[in-house]
Amino acid sequence: MSSNGRVFDAIVVGGGHNGLIAAAYLARAGQRVCVVERRDILGGACVTEELWPGQRVSRASYVVSMLQSKVVADLRLRDFGYHVFPLDPPFATIGPGGRPIFFHRDQADTQRSLVQHSKHDAEAMPAFEDLLERLAGFLRPLMLRPPPALGSKHPRDVLSMLREMGRAAGLKQREVHELFRVMTGSVADLLDDWFESDVVKGAWASTGVVGVWAGPNTPGTAYNLLHHALGEIDGVGGVWGHVRGGMGGISEAIAASARAHGAVIRTGAPVASIDVSDGRVSGVTLADGEQLHAPVVVSGAHPKTTILDLAGPGHFPSEVVEDMRRYKTRGGSVKVNCILSEPPRYEGVSEEDAARMLRTGISICPSIDYLERAWQDAVRGEPAAAPYVEIEVPTSVDPSLTDDGTTVMTMFTQYGPWEESGWPDGAREAYAERCIDIVAQFAPNVRKALVHYEVLAPPDLERVFGLVGGSIFQGEQGLDQMAFMRPSPLLAGYATPLRGLYLCGAGTHPGGGVLGAAGHNAAQRVLRDAGLRRWRPARLLTRAG
Repeated sequence: MSSNGRVFDAIVVGGGHNGLIAAAYLARAGQRVCVVERRDILGGACVTEELWPGQRVSRASYVVSMLQSKVVADLRLRDFGYHVFPLDPPFATIGPGGRPIFFHRDQADTQRSLVQHSKHDAEAMPAFEDLLERLAGFLRPLMLRPPPALGSKHPRDVLSMLREMGRAAGLKQREVHELFRVMTGSVADLLDDWFESDVVKGAWASTGVVGVWAGPNTPGTAYNLLHHALGEIDGVGGVWGHVRGGMGGISEAIAASARAHGAVIRTGAPVASIDVSDGRVSGVTLADGEQLHAPVVVSGAHPKTTILDLAGPGHFPSEVVEDMRRYKTRGGSVKVNCILSEPPRYEGVSEEDAARMLRTGISICPSIDYLERAWQDAVRGEPAAAPYVEIEVPTSVDPSLTDDGTTVMTMFTQYGPWEESGWPDGAREAYAERCIDIVAQFAPNVRKALVHYEVLAPPDLERVFGLVGGSIFQGEQGLDQMAFMRPSPLLAGYATPLRGLYLCGAGTHPGGGVLGAAGHNAAQRVLRDAGLRRWRPARLLTRAG
């Protein structure tokens, strides 16, 4: 204990899921760790909030798939309450006449659903899904290690590059061609190569633009589709699920794991500055003036916020400062959280299909052109006149989210402008009404069943969660901002040029989503730099921190 504040081995700035994961791994290794979170609730954007009395909502992120299985196992998250209800089927869309098209885990079931709509697309779907899984299988090992540091002459980096070159050399020429096309092309071009049906292409294209400031015809969006295929649940790839207790159940389980190994976690503790002494970090100063001391600070905050605001540009090489000022971080996602007095009732479908539609995620995106028009509206600085809407009803599998039997319905939508000037008075409400109208085309009861709703436009995502520019991935995911360039070549290995300062948020490799990979990788880098073993044998510690 210091007369000027508490002393730790490491301080983690931000109690989002990546920050908590970094803290948990460091605590497992015997480090004295303190997490400081600005808000009064943990989780960052991976959070469950009681927006209305007795009604709890996954306020930002809403389904899980990409959380790394290694992290779940290492931190024993299931022992701390983490539980997933897999979506069954993983997702669906609504075709002409209101008929649902289900994309099942089993390819034969998907084909049976598709063949009623397009025989061509039913026949093409297994090969397309196999393509995504093959490419995902190549990329998955990259998730839990730093990206190759191209241009570095350090022996460790050279070995890393040789390892990845060796893996790439094992690909067939055709596989290299497929990978390059998906990494660089647009999702529209990719889907045009495979399918004929507008609604099938629209459903898949919507996944290619989730969270990005880009339209379906923008080069690079095919990778975003692949990015969302990298996940798995219980070893099954491409599966998504609801978390018991909402997405905050993930963050709370991680926090419980960290606390079990002695980590101190403080909420309502905004950081005013990352402190520097003699050319290295010395701790943080909180907004109320309290100082916490540590030779290591790991920041899960947005990289621009960390470098330019909390630590200050004067402590970094000019090229890092320039890179951070150029770092693109715009988002077009709008989250609409709703409470209904009853679940949506889809008309014109069988009872079996109606029940199934409540247990899956439903994408309403009739075509690629529909999606492109919504994107162009946002480019002009206007909320989309006809948004793409993805519907989830988590209370269909987890009724504990509400105390009074009401229904939680969330809508992940696009697009909206990222600047506040695009959202004049009444624009959020008008946008929500348009989204409700879209759903009501197929489930007319939602209009009268609507009890409460909240709209989180990109400026709100920045204000509430610190997501600069409303980018849900802490930065855009074009190829110019991925791997060894995320968020900048000198920052891509999680360590920064400022000694003792590390980055662990989604603004680092491998990017956004509820992955936990960045938190894992950053913690391993901290421990490696300190010459420490990566963790203690799995046992609970009794010290309180």
